Amino acid sequence: MKLYDLISQYKACGLSEREIILIASHLTGKSKEYLIAHPETECPDEVLGLLDLRLEGYPLQYILGSVEFYGRTFKVEEGVLIPRWETEGLVEIAVDIIKRKQIKLVADIGVGSGVIAVTLALETGVTVLGTDVERKPLEVTLKNAKTYGVEDKIELRLGKFLEPFKERYAEIQLIVSNPPYVKCGTPLQKELLYEPECALFGGVDGLDFYREFFRRYDVTGKIVLMEIGEDQGEELKRMTGGTVLKDLAGKDRYLLVERLS
Repeated sequence: MKLYDLISQYKACGLSEREIILIASHLTGKSKEYLIAHPETECPDEVLGLLDLRLEGYPLQYILGSVEFYGRTFKVEEGVLIPRWETEGLVEIAVDIIKRKQIKLVADIGVGSGVIAVTLALETGVTVLGTDVERKPLEVTLKNAKTYGVEDKIELRLGKFLEPFKERYAEIQLIVSNPPYVKCGTPLQKELLYEPECALFGGVDGLDFYREFFRRYDVTGKIVLMEIGEDQGEELKRMTGGTVLKDLAGKDRYLLVERLS
C-alpha cells in the first residue's frame, strides 16, 4: 500500500500524519524526510497492523521501540514506563546539583528505561546505583547504558527502594526517583493502560512511595530529588520539610529535600 493512501485512510480515523510517517519509517527503514518527499513509497503489509494497534491506543513509543529524551534516543519496551518531558526537568535539576556539590555517587530508585541514570552518567560522569522491583527495567536500562558506553558507570540490582545497596547507603550523596504517584482510581488516557501499573499508581492518595521511603530511610547528609504529582506539593512539603520546584508549565513537579550535615 502506498504511503499517501495510508495517510488518507488513517488520518480519517484519527491518527496524525506524523505518527503514520514515523511508523512507516520504522518499518521501511527510510527516513522521515525521505517519506515526506516521496509519499508514493510502497509500504509493507505489516504497517497496517501497527497503525491499527496505534488506533487502539497502543503507545507509539512501544511500536517504535524508542523515545527521545534529553536530546538522545533511548530504547523502550513494553514493561517499562515511557519517559515524559517532565522528567527531563528532574534530570536538569540533578545535573546542576551534581556539578555544584561535586557529587560522585547517585542512587536512582525505579530506573525504568534508564533515561535518568544514563543521562546523569553521560552529562556529569557520576556513578549511579540503580534499582527496580522488576527485571525488565533493569534489562532495558543496561541496553541503553551499553548503547551510550556508560555501563561501567551504572550498577543495577533488583529490589525495592535502596535495599539492594544497603552496604553502600552511607556513600550515596544524591537520591533521585520518578516514582509511582498517580492516585488509584484516576481515569487514565488509553495509552497509559499499556504501561506497567507498578510504575504509575501510588496508592489512594498517590503518596505511598514517598511515605514509605521517608519512614524507612534517614536521609541526613544526603540530597533527595523526586518527581511528584502537580497536586501533591503542599502535602509533601509538610511530610518532609522539603522544597517543591515547578516544571516548565508552572506546575508543582519536583520535591527537593536537602538534609546536609
